[in-house]
Amino acid sequence: MFQAKMFQAKMFQTKTIVTALLIICLSGAGQAATAETPNAEPHGRAYLFRGLIGLIDWGMDELAQRINRTGVAANISSHLMWRDVANQAISDYRRDPKPIAVIGHSIGGDTALEFAEALEAAHVPVSLLITYDPNRSADKVPANVERYINLYQSSNFLGGGDVAPGRGFHGHYASFNLKDRPEIVHVNMDKFDRIQEQLAAKIRALGARDEGESVPLHIVFPATGPIELWDSGRPVSAHAGDTLQSLATTYHVPLWALAQINQKSENAALTEGERIVVPRYLGQRLVLRPPSTAAPSPASDPAPAER
Repeated sequence: MFQAKMFQAKMFQTKTIVTALLIICLSGAGQAATAETPNAEPHGRAYLFRGLIGLIDWGMDELAQRINRTGVAANISSHLMWRDVANQAISDYRRDPKPIAVIGHSIGGDTALEFAEALEAAHVPVSLLITYDPNRSADKVPANVERYINLYQSSNFLGGGDVAPGRGFHGHYASFNLKDRPEIVHVNMDKFDRIQEQLAAKIRALGARDEGESVPLHIVFPATGPIELWDSGRPVSAHAGDTLQSLATTYHVPLWALAQINQKSENAALTEGERIVVPRYLGQRLVLRPPSTAAPSPASDPAPAER
């Protein structure tokens, strides 16, 4: 009898703790925390969505604070609140059009895609959409998105979503698979300072325009080395004597990335006029390169200079 009572007491204590945690989570889910904004008028709006358990998604709160310091007003909410936030975002854009960024982690990434779809239905553009390890069942990127960046791990049981461009999407696209990075897992992906800094810098450049063709990127990061983020690729034409190494130096990108994107060995020689895709930093304008001085073949025209 005594043991039965002790068991019941322990069960009651466990239920009390679980109930308290649920109340905390739900109370946080019901409130959209807007980070403190600078006195200056914000030049853009960012909407962030936490994952399933908001208490462990504090990396998103850190990112919101970084975004705020760039002069973009950051609003962070539970994934459960996305419809209300979307309605407010549509109203705010119609009243005062400003570039919009949307960011989500885990199921919050799924929510970010749904949020963008709701804005598409209202004819509101999304300048930048970023997802951290969304689920494999997440929707595709809608056509109103100008730039999309996905960080995910194909090896994850949670998340693992390699989100594809949707019908009508013609924007910049970059998908980064972090499966070979042992220091990164689903629950901490949003908490790395260097990644946060790069994303905040990209959000600071909301509304930046860039002419020319963009090429989708699908990157698998190596196990070591810095994680650098791009928002798409740009095709360039090789000059006589160019190698992947010389192009990597010219455009300030890692050699391994050029080799992987173009499916070539790092020491590959290039032919004049050969099309090479170079990863493009957000807002970056490629340097003008003079045309090759080599005499053109009589059977072909000289390759045009890069724009």
